[in-house]
Amino acid sequence: MKNRRFVITAVVTAVVLGGIGYASFRQAYSDGAPAGHPARPIRTLGAPLAGAPIVTEPRADGHLVSGADVHMESAELKLTGKDGKRSEHVCSEWEIWSIKPAERVWSTKCLDGPQLVHAHLGDGRFENSFAARRDLVADREYDLRVRYRDEDKAEADRWTPWGRRAFRTRPQLAPLPNAGTWHVRQDGYRVEEVAGGFQLPVHLAMVPGHNGDPDRPMFYVTELYGQIKVVRGDMTVGTYAKNLLNFDPRGTFPGTGEKGVTGIVVEPKTGDVFASVLYDKGGVHYPKVVRFSSRDGGLTASKQATVLDMPSEPQSAAHQISQLTIGPDGKLYVHMGDGMIASTAKDLNSFRGKILRVNLDGTAPEDNPFHDADDGITAADYVYASGFRNPFGGAWRADGSYYQVENGTAIDRLSRVDKGVDYGWDGTRDSMLKPKLYIWEPSTAPTSIAFIDPAVHHGSGFPQSKHGHMFVAESGPTFASGPQDNGKRIVEFTFDGGKVGKPRKLLEYNGTGKASVVGLAAGPDGLYFTALYPDADTSAPDAPGAKIYRVRYTGNS
Repeated sequence: MKNRRFVITAVVTAVVLGGIGYASFRQAYSDGAPAGHPARPIRTLGAPLAGAPIVTEPRADGHLVSGADVHMESAELKLTGKDGKRSEHVCSEWEIWSIKPAERVWSTKCLDGPQLVHAHLGDGRFENSFAARRDLVADREYDLRVRYRDEDKAEADRWTPWGRRAFRTRPQLAPLPNAGTWHVRQDGYRVEEVAGGFQLPVHLAMVPGHNGDPDRPMFYVTELYGQIKVVRGDMTVGTYAKNLLNFDPRGTFPGTGEKGVTGIVVEPKTGDVFASVLYDKGGVHYPKVVRFSSRDGGLTASKQATVLDMPSEPQSAAHQISQLTIGPDGKLYVHMGDGMIASTAKDLNSFRGKILRVNLDGTAPEDNPFHDADDGITAADYVYASGFRNPFGGAWRADGSYYQVENGTAIDRLSRVDKGVDYGWDGTRDSMLKPKLYIWEPSTAPTSIAFIDPAVHHGSGFPQSKHGHMFVAESGPTFASGPQDNGKRIVEFTFDGGKVGKPRKLLEYNGTGKASVVGLAAGPDGLYFTALYPDADTSAPDAPGAKIYRVRYTGNS
């Protein structure tokens, strides 16, 4: 009898979930209808139940998201026991239900750690009619649900009510006919494949002063799963360093597989290579910066040494240590994600959520804004700027100013990085609105910056009208197929005093595969970029078929 009652309850629940979302409507998309698509009515779910978690991402009912990369976040909830004391939120369950048909299509076990309030599709499993899928069907209505578990309460009261959010997946764009794999949006430019066979190529770093010698290193590329590749002047590819991870990084995309070796920069005087790496200790991943030196002119690494180790700063997939640059002052600048713990970003006692400034030997410069040797050397001594969520890319402009691009939740941020400034990230969307030069809304996942500088590589062969302009890689939804209206492209920014104009598209992906733009660098004959995934509709993100491309100026046609 109990089982029969349970089945009846489950069926009723499914029917209610399928229909409750249509209780109220309002016209227009919450973040605007995609170009070429008419506005549709939006399902709204009404006020949340008392005590239920508040879903913060998707940020509003009807929000449009990529079916391949549903970003799920919820606000921390202060759970209290009968005595009024705060209880422990030990884990969270996440579910996605389709509306037609009314069924649960994806769910997680009870997740802890950063996934208490932040989950990706890779953290759970698809089920029922979606069991064979890796993504949600495009252009369809869904409900996200999350609930928290409190171990301090009696068994019957340990779960909160479900917090819910109605959302819709974006339509799948079709490639433009006869436009090529990479659709160039400005006259006079061409995209060329220069090297292939890469496995998850992330950032790339040009060798300063490369003289065109076909046998010497021209640039280096980090591969997320533990290698650094070197590309010579004749575009032949070799392995500079390998086996850089002491753990198996493989996992799901989006989700646990997004970790490993990311940032890279070449020291101009010695040719030494610096890379940012995660390492495992006791099942937890921590960030470090490693310096490599070579005895054969930079073709292979003969020695490596950790110059900065952060053993008390656990980081998770995606929000990890990333970009490295060397400034005009000769110092190393290190980008640190918040590890999916927003409170670390403004905390000067933590390396996370910061841009660090470091001597090349790993010590803290005495002129850093928070340096205080009297209390011992701590994280604060290394901090150049704070308050970042996931500052994945950065670059120096010719005037000595520094810029970063930062992945947010529903929005992303471009900002100039100034010494000692706190950039405000506290876990809320609005905290990323200042300070900023530009806000992407909806998010496009910007990952890298490159400037066209006439004093570097003679302006990369670009016309004088492009000198001083900023180019940004927008990677778009993680491991999504085909063209995307919110990423997979390179855009151009112009400066007007201390402000930037609206981004102008240089190129965008037009194939049917997974390829996207992540790393970006100005080279001697164009802009070079990494396509993180293969140009194929593969189920394996780490398949060794990704490529490096060059955007070259050929003259107005």
